[in-house]
Amino acid sequence: MMKICKEVDAKHYTIPFKELIENHPVLNSLLISVSPPKFNLGDPLTLSQVNKCLYKEMLNLEISVPDNYLIPSLGIRYAYCDVINSLIQTNKPVIEVGTGASAAIAMILAKKYKKRILATEINENSVNSAKRNIETNQLGNSIKLIKSNGEVLQNLIPNGKYSGLFCYPPIYSNDQTILAKKRGWKGTETELIGGGKKGMNFSLQLLREALENEEIRIDVVSLMILNKNQLNIIKRKLLKDREYHFVQINAGTRKRFVLVIDNT
Repeated sequence: MMKICKEVDAKHYTIPFKELIENHPVLNSLLISVSPPKFNLGDPLTLSQVNKCLYKEMLNLEISVPDNYLIPSLGIRYAYCDVINSLIQTNKPVIEVGTGASAAIAMILAKKYKKRILATEINENSVNSAKRNIETNQLGNSIKLIKSNGEVLQNLIPNGKYSGLFCYPPIYSNDQTILAKKRGWKGTETELIGGGKKGMNFSLQLLREALENEEIRIDVVSLMILNKNQLNIIKRKLLKDREYHFVQINAGTRKRFVLVIDNT
């Protein structure tokens, strides 16, 4: 049985819709109910606009992504950054693998937690979009963006010591019919498809390279995972002799699980 050591509610990392609308009246046109205020969050454009306003309100970050790219919902990402930041004990740089078109996690870490980040991304359009977000928010001195050509960590990240690794990986299987049924879904293949029948190929490769590379030493290795089945696959394949725990992030009816591995 998987042991959850901590539960975190993502609502503590956002604000109520009523307050958000008062500060960002542009959202009024998207309401489907006024009292109480409700949005159709199954609509990708509405979800994107709500999250843009949340980033601005909570962190004073300007977030923009190209059409059809992943909508970077704030609450779960902010909670993830807060949980792992509380476990980091040094001021060594951190790594974010797969920063996406938004660079959201990298910018949260830089803006809120004053971290130095090496952020990687494989999709060229996402790299260009992430660069624009970083420049718009004047975080270029804190975030170094590295373009991957298929590498995960090895031959991409400079050898050295790092305090933490963050990754919200592509976690869906190759069956895109599942994604088509999801409310509010949009995104590119590199953002969403993790490879294999269980969507776990990328995550397993990342963890192997993070835990077994003697030249890249990472104190706290973390990974956001979709469900308990995927966590159990990782546990069975990689974690027999490792110290680790799980943090559950609740966002309404959704649950996400953060795998935390002590790699010191």
